[in-house]
Amino acid sequence: MILVTLNLVEGYFITTTDDLIFEVKGVLHPEARVIAYLRYVPVSSGYKKVYALDEREAYLQDNYPSYLWFSEAHGRVVQSVPSEKIEFIHDPVECLKNLRNRVGGISALEQASVDLVEKLVESTGVAWSDIGITGSQLVNIARSDSDIDLIVFGLDACQAFYSGLSRNITRIPGIERYSGTLLDEHVSFRWGMHTELKPILRELERTKVLQGLFNGYHFFVRLVKNPEDIDHVYGDHLFQMKKQQFVSGMVIDDSDSIFTPCEYLVECENVPSLRKLVSYRGRFTEQVSQGSSFEAKGRLEMVTVQSKGDQYLQLVMGENPADYLIPV
Repeated sequence: MILVTLNLVEGYFITTTDDLIFEVKGVLHPEARVIAYLRYVPVSSGYKKVYALDEREAYLQDNYPSYLWFSEAHGRVVQSVPSEKIEFIHDPVECLKNLRNRVGGISALEQASVDLVEKLVESTGVAWSDIGITGSQLVNIARSDSDIDLIVFGLDACQAFYSGLSRNITRIPGIERYSGTLLDEHVSFRWGMHTELKPILRELERTKVLQGLFNGYHFFVRLVKNPEDIDHVYGDHLFQMKKQQFVSGMVIDDSDSIFTPCEYLVECENVPSLRKLVSYRGRFTEQVSQGSSFEAKGRLEMVTVQSKGDQYLQLVMGENPADYLIPV
């Protein structure tokens, strides 16, 4: 049991004393607790993945309500792991290091993951200490057909990585961009209910550089800031949930569009006090660019910045399958 909450960020996983596996969400956390969403639950055959957010919350409510915590900062109940419930912390960088050093017994998926990282390190210059493996491989429950989920940590490392990958992705042996039937399947998986937007979403997904295929395996790379890259601490920003809303306007800054969580600074036509579009879901990264007009649907949230006496609205995207963001 781990009694002290560490500086965990998106990409880390936690196994709890109840044998549940949570994925850490975001970068900032309260004292003695980590904001994290339930991801895998124990079953007779091992672990079962729980995907839908409402299904995760219902499972905890019925079985382990202590992981549902009212956050005064968020103004609502959030999924989280108390420090005294942490049994083991799964470190993505350590996972990759162990795979590279393993002698024998490495699976085809694991070998492809190591090979992909080697090519990414070579083409982008990212340090081995700033990149790791997350997802099902991190918690050792991957199947032979699982995806390769990678993660890069730190503002400077992430920006350099994205710049290098954008320049070199078409020249990296083994990497394929999504196209044809695979692109259609990818769009349907990510944006299934938005059939009317498929042409736009198809073009967006085709051009994204943080995803694709490597030697036949799907891969996705998350870029995550460290706590020292954030200009505030947990609790400085207070959030008040509002209604679902359709919004439209202009993107004025996309600097944080590559990160998870991602963020777009906007000027909004129908909600003038809206300042940001934000999401904790990887599908909303690389979605719209500075200077472009946009349409989006999500949940409005009032943000109060206590240290500055500032207040504004933001749109949180990705909590509902009906949420979307597109250029227009």
